[in-house]
Amino acid sequence: MGDLLKKAFERALTLPADQQDAAGAALLDYLDDARSLQLNDEQVAEVRRRLSDPAPRLLSVQEVRDRLARLG
Repeated sequence: MGDLLKKAFERALTLPADQQDAAGAALLDYLDDARSLQLNDEQVAEVRRRLSDPAPRLLSVQEVRDRLARLG
């Protein structure tokens, strides 16, 4: 266990039971969401490809608004 997580658990143990339950629920929610937010290998490769572009095309604010409007 990492030092920061250990400190968090130690502090959580000093809380009243209802607050410990709330902290536990929040941590479990975070862990459930964190799993679904991981990129697969193909997505990681695409991010790396885009970050390596020396001259990326940036959109103006209006172009972003236009694209969002088309999405509905």
